[in-house]
Amino acid sequence: MKNRIGLGLAISFLIVASIFGAIGCKPPNNTSVCVPETDKEYILIFNCIDELLTGDLEDTVTLADLAAQYKGQDIIGLGTTLRPHSGELLFLSGNCYWADPLNEGKTTQIDWTAEKLPFCAITQVSDKEALVFNGVTGDIHEWLVSKLLDIGAPLAVIEINGKFSDVDLSIADRLPLDPGETLKSALVTVSQEGEWQMVGFYARRDVDQAIISVPESPVHLHGKTADNSHGGHIKKANAVSSTVTIYPIKQFILRNRVPTGVTAAALIK
Repeated sequence: MKNRIGLGLAISFLIVASIFGAIGCKPPNNTSVCVPETDKEYILIFNCIDELLTGDLEDTVTLADLAAQYKGQDIIGLGTTLRPHSGELLFLSGNCYWADPLNEGKTTQIDWTAEKLPFCAITQVSDKEALVFNGVTGDIHEWLVSKLLDIGAPLAVIEINGKFSDVDLSIADRLPLDPGETLKSALVTVSQEGEWQMVGFYARRDVDQAIISVPESPVHLHGKTADNSHGGHIKKANAVSSTVTIYPIKQFILRNRVPTGVTAAALIK
């Protein structure tokens, strides 16, 4: 993947395709090094959505790499896998869930193993930064975009719990292998009202959307039903009654890969 640096108000990037020596990390030329402030929350992103969608799957992180930092912690995240039928990942309450594209997004909890992820965005959150909104109804994407514009946050982490109907899901099936291919997905509509959990991210600027979502889509959500019968990427959802928690975030860190023998947790510290 090519190096990418974006600079905005209180936003930091780190692209790592590095080797480690006795004095620590030695980044390649023309990259920006940003170590997050210990008292600041941040989003850790491995690879970029726009490059993933053009078949760039060489750089990966494994669930095992992430386990020491995130397993069992208060986390929110999403991603996909390199399985033959890649599916959708959702990180919530210290666990990782996988939505199956061959079974209408049936969701199962998976272990933090050596499974390779060509894209992952994950963060730890705390209640001290949370903005909680109860009784949210209607089109959840439209509500989020409007509310986050009011809040004025350039980046945000999102957690949603509540009753939804008419949920349109997209579950990644086969990732593109080169720029001439397109992502193949299973499309599922869950019309009946049910309990859902959703997590995701908001990016206000186009350049940031290309990394964590897609251009002109500032909100990127994954979700699952309470009974795990359905899950995946949330294309559209009607909130009957829901609670939305928003965590404004000031920075994210973008990495290309974890160097051999070095865990993600070690890189973050």
